[in-house]
Amino acid sequence: MMKRKTIADFCSEHENWTKQLTQGKNRLHSLFTQAGLTQITKKHLRTKVSREASVTLLSDRYKKEAERILKVLDLVEQNLKLIEKEIQEALKKNKAYVQTIMSMPGIGMITSLAVMSYMGDCKRFSSAKQAAYYAGLVPRVDISGDTVRYGRIINRGCHSIRRVIVQAAWSLVRCQHGGKGKRVLSKVIP
Repeated sequence: MMKRKTIADFCSEHENWTKQLTQGKNRLHSLFTQAGLTQITKKHLRTKVSREASVTLLSDRYKKEAERILKVLDLVEQNLKLIEKEIQEALKKNKAYVQTIMSMPGIGMITSLAVMSYMGDCKRFSSAKQAAYYAGLVPRVDISGDTVRYGRIINRGCHSIRRVIVQAAWSLVRCQHGGKGKRVLSKVIP
């Protein structure tokens, strides 16, 4: 298995570039809103081609700033592609482990990387309950007298792994062919 620090670095770097991409797209969308072009939604800003086509609709007052944002978005997307190639290489070195993790519905390359980097081979956890607490995937419990209330997941634990696992759960809920996992989650998530 690859060194955990290196894998965690990949995970952290990917999260950083993804946040920058989202920030750039949000800034570009804000520019369209300021220009009064509310028909341009974030959906129109997903790909490079559609972003460039949308920017042509802007007046000169907003176009220069939009072009600068486009340059930044292009650079961020290039860096994301590079880090994703490096991630694929890292995952190839741990093929058996990754295949086991990715066999779960909703789990992809980035989620498997996060699980591998932060959870490791899970031998350090004596039980599944301990691993769930480490990831912060247990409900908040309020006890008062005879009343026990369970709330949302706690805000403690490893943020990075909790974030990707929650995203994986949402992707499972939203996909068309989620199977048994989707049925179980749709009972839990209204």
